[in-house]
Amino acid sequence: MSAGTLLLIPWHIGHWGDMTFNAVRQARRLRLFLAEDAADAAKQFSSVLRIDCAAKEFRTIPVRPDKKFMARALQALKTEDVGVVSSGGIPCFADPGAWIVREARAAGVPVVALGGPSSLAALLSLSGYDWINDPPSRAFSFVFFMKSEKGGGEGFRARLGRADEPVVVFVEKGAVAECLEAIRASGCGRPVSLFLDLTKGPRFPHANQVRTMSAARWASELGSIDWEKVSDAAMMIHPGASAA
Repeated sequence: MSAGTLLLIPWHIGHWGDMTFNAVRQARRLRLFLAEDAADAAKQFSSVLRIDCAAKEFRTIPVRPDKKFMARALQALKTEDVGVVSSGGIPCFADPGAWIVREARAAGVPVVALGGPSSLAALLSLSGYDWINDPPSRAFSFVFFMKSEKGGGEGFRARLGRADEPVVVFVEKGAVAECLEAIRASGCGRPVSLFLDLTKGPRFPHANQVRTMSAARWASELGSIDWEKVSDAAMMIHPGASAA
């Protein structure tokens, strides 16, 4: 049995001040970290938290299950706690690592998630959607939209058909126009909110901007955005018909 615990440690999603005390404490305490990007994690530990990383080890998490990687992690967990970190937000959600959680639990390793920053939670609270008073259904759909998935795939199109539910979309910034075109082409006519660089600072001129309009109108507005200075994008497709 494992003597150590696998700790899922949240990171900030744009502003380092959003780090939790518990996350910082664990970052200082632990020796081994499984990271979305080992080099980036070590850099952020040093520059953001001012932690001396000389005695720490960072390993990049493979996107797909890797037996050798997991065996090394389980070996370490026999004697010590191990942290899992993402480059932003909570790990193992929109970033690699969910398979590690499954494998660790199957091996009898305790897995603990620390509460902390989440881009999904930030988006929902900024949406202006009244979850208490507005919805005929108090539910929402979540979907990814990738450039490699032409038209967003069947899953994306199926969710557009749920007219009484908001649809939250995590979209690659290079696929925003394609995603909006897929929404427009579906004929659903629903308002679309675009969220850019949530919680990020002055280096990102569109940070925390949230605007809502029809997918057709967005087509003429995207040119006003300096996409070279945008890091992250997400959308919410609201229930009901758009006024414009």
